[in-house]
Amino acid sequence: MKSRYIYCFDELDKNELALVGGKGANLGELVKADFPVPTGFCISVEAYKKAVSGLEEKIHLVLDSVDWEKLNDVEEKAGQIRTVIMQEAIVNDLQVEIVEAYLRLSGESQPSGALVAVRSSATAEDLPDASFAGQQDSYLNVQGEKNVLDCVLRCWASLWTARAMAYRQKQGFDHKTVFLSVVIQLMVDSEVAGVAFSANPLNGKLEQILISASYGLGETVVAGTVTPDSFVLAKKDLSLVERVLGLKEKQLIKEPGGNNQLIDVPKALMERFSLSEEQLKELGQLVCRVEEHYKTPMDIEWAYFQGKLYLLQARPITTLKQGFSIKDSLVSGKLSRLQQFMIDDILEHYPEAPTPLDYSVVTMSYQSLLDSVADLGKVSQATEIMTLSEDGDLRLNPPKIRPSVRTLAIPFRLFRKNTLTADHWHNTCGKNIKPFVDRVMAEDLAGASESLIIEQFREIFGLARKVCDLRFYYIFKANLIPMTALSLILKLFSPKSQRPVLTDLMMTGLDYKTAVIDRAINRLAVFAYQHPEVRTAFVEQDMDVFEVKPIKEMFSCRTGGDEFLLGVDRFLKEYGFRTEKMYQPFSGTSWLEDPVRFLVIIKAALQDAFLEKREEIEIERKNKHIQWVNSFSAGLKGPIKRIFERNYLKGRENHIIREDTLFALESLFTAGRKIVGELGKRLVLRGYLNGAEDIVFLTREEITEAFSGSMNRDSCIQMIKVRRNRNAVNQTLWKKALCKNLDNGANSDSLKGLVGSSGMAKGPVRIITGVSDFGKLKKGDILVCPYTDPTWTPLFGMVAAVVADTGGPLSHAAIVAREYGIPAVLGTKVGTNFFREGEVILVNGEEGLVHRISSQ
Repeated sequence: MKSRYIYCFDELDKNELALVGGKGANLGELVKADFPVPTGFCISVEAYKKAVSGLEEKIHLVLDSVDWEKLNDVEEKAGQIRTVIMQEAIVNDLQVEIVEAYLRLSGESQPSGALVAVRSSATAEDLPDASFAGQQDSYLNVQGEKNVLDCVLRCWASLWTARAMAYRQKQGFDHKTVFLSVVIQLMVDSEVAGVAFSANPLNGKLEQILISASYGLGETVVAGTVTPDSFVLAKKDLSLVERVLGLKEKQLIKEPGGNNQLIDVPKALMERFSLSEEQLKELGQLVCRVEEHYKTPMDIEWAYFQGKLYLLQARPITTLKQGFSIKDSLVSGKLSRLQQFMIDDILEHYPEAPTPLDYSVVTMSYQSLLDSVADLGKVSQATEIMTLSEDGDLRLNPPKIRPSVRTLAIPFRLFRKNTLTADHWHNTCGKNIKPFVDRVMAEDLAGASESLIIEQFREIFGLARKVCDLRFYYIFKANLIPMTALSLILKLFSPKSQRPVLTDLMMTGLDYKTAVIDRAINRLAVFAYQHPEVRTAFVEQDMDVFEVKPIKEMFSCRTGGDEFLLGVDRFLKEYGFRTEKMYQPFSGTSWLEDPVRFLVIIKAALQDAFLEKREEIEIERKNKHIQWVNSFSAGLKGPIKRIFERNYLKGRENHIIREDTLFALESLFTAGRKIVGELGKRLVLRGYLNGAEDIVFLTREEITEAFSGSMNRDSCIQMIKVRRNRNAVNQTLWKKALCKNLDNGANSDSLKGLVGSSGMAKGPVRIITGVSDFGKLKKGDILVCPYTDPTWTPLFGMVAAVVADTGGPLSHAAIVAREYGIPAVLGTKVGTNFFREGEVILVNGEEGLVHRISSQ
């Protein structure tokens, strides 16, 4: 008698939804239509029903007691149901048939069993009006009878995850009538894999195919963990309309034992497209065949293994936006010098294309900046200067600024409005930030009410806007007059050979936030250096060890280790809010959230040749500064002397506030990331997200709409998929804009930039693109980087010079390089692409030139 539990793919078709769920039915349909689908079989819904027979009363009793308004209760009851299934499901009568089917799939050539994917396939899945994508579990590279049976049981239990239950509840599906099949399919150990849409979701064009591709297993593309290559084909002749090179940073591979491992992609592979023209045409033909078969636009997953193309999955595209157009640059039209300056400033402060949630912060802070310079006349709105379409397409539109008669009155307006003092910052929102942040960081948000978390989410943005308003007031209105006055006095009364850089005059020997934090880091590094066993933990071990081994375990067994850990703990509580990508807060991570990033800083600081003398050097520099200021002031007379002294103090006071407001923003958004993480989990339960991390593809307003129930759930999931694909394009275009001048020096051995710090230095190139690269840096290297921010400061003590793609004489890199007495050439645009790792270069900080001397 034929089994009711096991069905090979060729026994199924798209009408068997009730028998094997959406995924299983579609795979059967594709196999029957002779598409290249890896062999497999389905364990039917009847098997699930048999396994849980006798457990229904227990499951329904728990289900009926769920309070759907309380996240904790949904999670707790979901856990109870899964425990019942994992511990009490009846599998004895089923496992013989499952194992036999698995062994038949394995064949005689694989006595230990084939590597397979074990995927959930629910009866409420891949429907025309509700995808239910990602709601149940799947497992890759599973091998062996015992492991397969265990994964089948886990898939059955995953029908009752909190996210799946909440999604069904919101969609109006009866939990008691939704069942689960399991798909078991031979693994394709793909060299290249990805997704393809038979209609372009980025612009709504039915006549185009959109393909995303990367190396290794396709899960990295589906999950959005890599920036894939992007291709657009014309459906009529499969010609290439557009292609964008993605970073393809990682690939998921199968280890010999069958485990999955995410590894770095070799640089040579990253720098070339993952699909050839022949493969693109073959894939395009397959996509067209699938669409023709289903008579509707399709979303498919595919893979190339040993030169053969496989179709892994296909489902209808549930939502397709119309009316958008693809563009291949961030900026349209010819720009004036002022407009180009604005673009360069945006690219310098935002080294990556903002996600939609970051866009909410970028435009908020940029609006504060625009409001602060409104005295120039009418200015654009921030959302007009940087636009974000519904499909996630970013565009920069710098306005044309034309001076008018009104411009002549600017100095008088600035004098009139330059009335706020430092007390205003300290006595207003400045004093409210820390208590609010401390309260949020101490709270157990998982147990907090939804209304409280939404209110805190709003409050983060409200407080941040107030901080930004004051920050730009002090930078522009309060500081413009003092800096102008000081600059004029220095030019008139100080010999050029002895004249300090104005920024150095404002910052040397000053207790502003970055300087205070750097001193605290130096003290910790000195302590580690002076305790050999602690120092050994840094020097002799690769930083990757810190990623996998508890930090306490690394140090507590060493002499001085416990005291060092206490120092780190105190530091992080006080200063741990410092964040990389500080202007894109929902793409950054603070030291407090990831202490390993902070330990990388300590490791770098330990290579500073002057580590133990750094404090003495700073005191000596401060004393020289005071002597110069006193001497210069003594040489001035009458009103000039009073103007210099008053504006010198005012400018330094304003710089402290400038740094305080930046740290306040970092603190606020560290709390903000905690809040958003919790909101993401709750939106998964509500059915708006497949994963909590997808929340970054929603704007601030859309998150609020989702919680108010005014957004369609399936439309939201589809919109996020489209935006994730568009974000990969945005990142590449952003990088292209940063490197727009590459051709100017591509055939030369020299690169021109801006003088950041004087001096000459020679050494090997070390390309550092982020915190994860800090461990590569060695004493005497030339730091070649896209940009720097305060988290990079300790690196300057170990390098011979700095070359950066962005920045100028007043940027962070320039200021710190001058403090450390090393040359810096900034604003090269293309240094990270122009130079190669290990080649020797000469940095001429006197003329802003960098010369290639030799290759490694």
